Amino acid sequence: MNPVFDSPGGFPATVYVAICLPADAMPGALARIQRALADAARKTSEAGRPVHYVNGMYMPAQHRLLCVFTAACTEAVDATVERVRLPYERIKAVTEGPAPA
Repeated sequence: MNPVFDSPGGFPATVYVAICLPADAMPGALARIQRALADAARKTSEAGRPVHYVNGMYMPAQHRLLCVFTAACTEAVDATVERVRLPYERIKAVTEGPAPA
């Protein structure tokens, strides 16, 4: 059972955001940022806006962390990311290909 998608009242939205990182962000800083995002998601959920930080992928050439959240609404993701106080933009359209055979 996946607690994010299979729970009663599961999250209907998958939201992608790109967080802009300082050019000198090192792996240790990335780990701290990801912990901060997970903690911010927990606090946002506790405040009544369900959201879960799924994972992030660092793109060093662009100095960005592409993050995946599941949430009851996109506003919950905005509130979560704003808690970490890093500039970000929401990715409006993402296409996923079929699963490999």
